[in-house]
Amino acid sequence: MMSLRSMLRYTRAQHSTNHAVLCSAAIVSVAVFLVAGWTLGKSFQRFSTTEHDAQQSTSLVLSEAALARRAPSNSIHHPYVDNSTPANTAKGRYDGLVEQIQQLLTSPPLRRTRFGLVVYSLDRDTTLFSRGAQELLVPASLTKLYYTAAAYATMGPTYPVRTVLATDGAIHNGTLTGNLYIIGHGDCLLTVSELEVLAEKLRALGVRRVRGSIIADASYFDPITDRQEYSGDAERMENLPLITALGLEGNRITVLISRAAGNRARVQTFPAGSGISVQWSAIPSLPSPKMRRPSRKRQRYGDLLVMRQKPRRSRRTAAIQPVRVTSTLTDGGVQQIHVLGMPRTQSSVSVTVTMLNPPLVVAGAFERCLTASGIAFDGRVTTGATPSTVTELAAWERPISALVEQCNKNSDNFIAEHVMKILGAYCCGNTQCNVHAYRTVAQLLDTIGVPSDGCVLYDGSGLSRRNRVTVTSLIGLLRYSARQPWGEQFFNSLSVAGQEGTLLRRMRRTPAENNLRAKTGTHRNVSGLAGIVRSTDGERLLFAALWNGNSVGFYKSLENSLGELLAGFGGESLPTTDSPIR
Repeated sequence: MMSLRSMLRYTRAQHSTNHAVLCSAAIVSVAVFLVAGWTLGKSFQRFSTTEHDAQQSTSLVLSEAALARRAPSNSIHHPYVDNSTPANTAKGRYDGLVEQIQQLLTSPPLRRTRFGLVVYSLDRDTTLFSRGAQELLVPASLTKLYYTAAAYATMGPTYPVRTVLATDGAIHNGTLTGNLYIIGHGDCLLTVSELEVLAEKLRALGVRRVRGSIIADASYFDPITDRQEYSGDAERMENLPLITALGLEGNRITVLISRAAGNRARVQTFPAGSGISVQWSAIPSLPSPKMRRPSRKRQRYGDLLVMRQKPRRSRRTAAIQPVRVTSTLTDGGVQQIHVLGMPRTQSSVSVTVTMLNPPLVVAGAFERCLTASGIAFDGRVTTGATPSTVTELAAWERPISALVEQCNKNSDNFIAEHVMKILGAYCCGNTQCNVHAYRTVAQLLDTIGVPSDGCVLYDGSGLSRRNRVTVTSLIGLLRYSARQPWGEQFFNSLSVAGQEGTLLRRMRRTPAENNLRAKTGTHRNVSGLAGIVRSTDGERLLFAALWNGNSVGFYKSLENSLGELLAGFGGESLPTTDSPIR
């Protein structure tokens, strides 16, 4: 039998054990509660921090309203955001893009450079990156974007640039008695073969003889034909041909000097006609220089590829007399070509000179076309204005888009000046076409709500160093163009990376090749690139970059890196169309 003392001891021990168990359970419960509360607090802290970061971020603004507009109201779906992942995953990707762009801009040469750079998402309707957006900068050839876009917005890409054949007389029994007027409206791509088409159209009307004058009318533009004069520049940046409403073959004359046996040279011009005369004279032989062979050497920087002569060492020599070609204008307006010297035997030399009176050259060339078509001509060729009572006989038409495509893709300054004057003449007549064209551009920017304070353009090509624009106005112009019915045609007029135009040899074998479309701009201290590119997931990104400084080569490299970065940005690839903007 257990004694009373033993039983008491056993009872006390059992009670202590139960108390310890209860205390342990209480401690565990409290610990679990504290851990749960600490975890919840951390989660709330992370949520608060994320909310704070989203409110404070200035590099990237993601509009949920913009995302919602692209999907049904009951389900927000965006092709650039994976719905199976948290919403801030997309934000993280864009933050990474901003960091990479900022890294590009940390290079030492940019410390001495004034620049502006904007990247804009056309699909999200938001600016992804902006630096120096309001800086007034020299745009170089990015000037062409303003006038070509304004031409499309004002006249439309199908607007016909016409060269009209009219008369103030009448046709009777195959004879046109009266004057023939050739009226130009700025077609700077007009060729001799197209004048032949006009002559054939006249013959199709039954005309076999013309008794009257051929009068060339270039009064559609204002009379100031020298770009340097109407732009007000102090220096001549490029020897452009005259900017006229009526011209031929780019307002240039090709002079071909050939020599067979003997000491006589044969001189031919293209185009030819009564508006051009030739004088040739030989000079005594000079010591034979070493031969020079032409070699292709491309300009390192610039929008156009150029050809240069590179001396080549050779033991071979030849008796080559130097050939000099100059030209002057006679009192009657005929351009006289002076050729001095001759090439070596059984060889030829080709020299290009600019036309000094393009309308008269057109009239003289058309006279030859009439003769070639079997139409006799009894009269003279001259220039003048067309009376209002004339009757149109035939016309050659070219859409303005043909000029815009060559202007933007090849950065052709001559064509760009014509597009500007066509725009000015279309809007306000033939007085100060360049001034009225710029006012049209400024009015367009104001109408679409694009800030352009301080912006000014003095020419259409961008050769003027007095031009000033901001990348904000460039992005606004591109954004507006992309949303117009003619937007696709406009962006197709730009160069394509690695494929054509002034971007032919840039960004090859990168995601930007055959993807990025842009307009280039180059001066000796200016570089620029503005256009559109698709990211790997199909997002359309507009960009505009302008650099004013002395490191043009570095700026070009930076533009290439930016284009490759934007083209390679994104996640999983999505199906896209061939259209650059749809």
